[in-house]
Amino acid sequence: MNHNHTELFFLLKQVDLQLTQLFDDKLDISLTRYEIMRLLHHEEAVTQTYLQRKLMINQAAITRHVKVLETKELLKRVRNPDNNREVLVTVTSKGKDLLDQCELSKVTMMHQLFENYTDEDIDFVINFLHSLKSASRHMLDQEEEQT
Repeated sequence: MNHNHTELFFLLKQVDLQLTQLFDDKLDISLTRYEIMRLLHHEEAVTQTYLQRKLMINQAAITRHVKVLETKELLKRVRNPDNNREVLVTVTSKGKDLLDQCELSKVTMMHQLFENYTDEDIDFVINFLHSLKSASRHMLDQEEEQT
């Protein structure tokens, strides 16, 4: 394996950790919980299974995050009127207010983070990461097929 590949692999992980920490510190909410609320804001009401698939995290983690957000009255769980066995998760008005506040902080943070990069720099990284994500997804799919 090329040394640069190894360096890139671990550098991506370090950047992920740093950006997640920065987001948590600046917005006072975890990135995963923010993503859950953002999805709900756009989708209205969804199942926890839907959230699990969209965020690519396990069911126990989704349940834990939803419970924390529900305790803070940012989300609520309700029975699906069309299927009483199914529970839907929705964002509350308090949650929507928090999302609006987070959006303002996020815009400021993003501006500070990316102000020294050109649009071309950012487009290049976006395209590269989409390609890398696709390649890793393909590898995961192949692994699942073999098991």
